[in-house]
Amino acid sequence: MRNVLLHIVAITLVFIGCRKETPNPYDELERTTPNPTVESIPEGNFAWIHQRILRPNCALSGCHDGTFEPEFRSIGSSYNSLVLHPVVANDPQQSFTYRVVPGNVNASFLHARLNTFIPNTSGVMPLGFSENSTWPANSAAFKAAIDQWIASGAPDMFGQLPGAGGLQPQVSGILALPAGVTHGAYPRGIGEGIPPIEVPAGEVDLWFAFSDDRTPVGAFSHNKAKLTTAGGSFESVPELELHTDATLTGPDFGNTTTRFSHRVRIDLSGFAPGSILCVRVYVQDEDHDTPVEIPGNGVQGTMANYFSLRIAS
Repeated sequence: MRNVLLHIVAITLVFIGCRKETPNPYDELERTTPNPTVESIPEGNFAWIHQRILRPNCALSGCHDGTFEPEFRSIGSSYNSLVLHPVVANDPQQSFTYRVVPGNVNASFLHARLNTFIPNTSGVMPLGFSENSTWPANSAAFKAAIDQWIASGAPDMFGQLPGAGGLQPQVSGILALPAGVTHGAYPRGIGEGIPPIEVPAGEVDLWFAFSDDRTPVGAFSHNKAKLTTAGGSFESVPELELHTDATLTGPDFGNTTTRFSHRVRIDLSGFAPGSILCVRVYVQDEDHDTPVEIPGNGVQGTMANYFSLRIAS
């Protein structure tokens, strides 16, 4: 028995000694959070409204944390459970139809709940605050920002306006990982605003988290992506297939853990260090006749940078 044990120990030591430690070229990079802080997002953008107002003041335990709607834990669930979403409670005159009516502040139940007491409801919102809430000092400015967002048509975080067919699908998160790997997402760079994701000149998997108000993300009828260099034309590049045969969990744009359902593998070996690349995705839900492009042509600057990659030196 003693000889057998010694033999096992010897084999184990051989395996330990022969294990190849592959260096990770990204270990020396200064790591940033998976997504930018709220200070990087333009004030009044829906992502800013979610991270500055809704999540810290409304998504509290036992409140709008998934216990009941509206559901304010993530940017996508917040948008989908507010815009053109039917009310459950109402005033005695049944004045309201939707929680948010794009372009009409006074018809939006959200505006009323933040500003007036409505009988048969729990009271003026929010009912409580997180430990470091800035609501007491900034409530007037926060309510004005929400009103301005509604008056501007209630666009999602990438400027997509609700249409006659209802809400379009939204991207709620992007992750870039080594091909075939489901952990250790590449970081964004260092700098002002929303820097590109730093990726190597090789094969990379891009993962996307989607949300939709009615259609399950697995039932989208069109799942494509495009990649071009910064300033290039998306019309002249081929579509790439977004695969939906696997999932992973990771941080969405608000750093809330969510499910990523769509993946595309891209080969970046032909690009020089420092190259900036831009990504768009195209998906179609059951409420619309054509796919939506995310981000659309009207999205420029800071928010478009969420969909940008930089080949690391």
